[in-house]
Amino acid sequence: MPKPRRSRAVRPPARAAALPRRGGLAVPWITGWFDGRPSFGINFPIRRIQCITHRACQFCRQPLGRRIGLVVRPADAGVGYVDEPGMHPECLDYAVAVCPMLNGSMDRYRTTLPAAVAALVAVQASRAGKPAEAYEAWYITPSGYEIAYGPDGAVLGIRLDVPVLMKRPVRAAARPRLTDEQAALLRQVLDLEAVRAVESLLEIPGETPS
Repeated sequence: MPKPRRSRAVRPPARAAALPRRGGLAVPWITGWFDGRPSFGINFPIRRIQCITHRACQFCRQPLGRRIGLVVRPADAGVGYVDEPGMHPECLDYAVAVCPMLNGSMDRYRTTLPAAVAALVAVQASRAGKPAEAYEAWYITPSGYEIAYGPDGAVLGIRLDVPVLMKRPVRAAARPRLTDEQAALLRQVLDLEAVRAVESLLEIPGETPS
């Protein structure tokens, strides 16, 4: 996996000038704030719906333009919609550069969430501790922007079964970590293979049954 870029050196797009800063980073408009601090990676539910229904950028809150960027996981493509709002291409580029989940700095979703946060973001909490998934950037036009609704009329996200201008990879899926039992078995296999390799090099025949 390519080495993540140094996020602090990346400047946010000009349209994000009014956004608050935290640790040198622009805080996306959709980000939830708890106890006076932003929780990066946690989308505030009401703002998520507002962005989707009003075709606003989740990063800068401004109206989306002629090209709309979507951050898509294989699971999203499977259900036919992405639950995160769209972004301007330049806002998406900044998010990819500074977000540790998107730029590859993190290989797993955070293990735990504060109780106040978890109560609001049940979907994101369900990913806690799991390996990072593959992400792609999909670009669509306003004519292909369609909202996905649930049976009860709830806003699910933006539909993906529409014409797509371009797709590009953002990050690869993280390799799953081995359990202790799997690691022990792998060591045994590697040790056995090492012995066989040495025997082959030295032309030492193995024991044959009498």
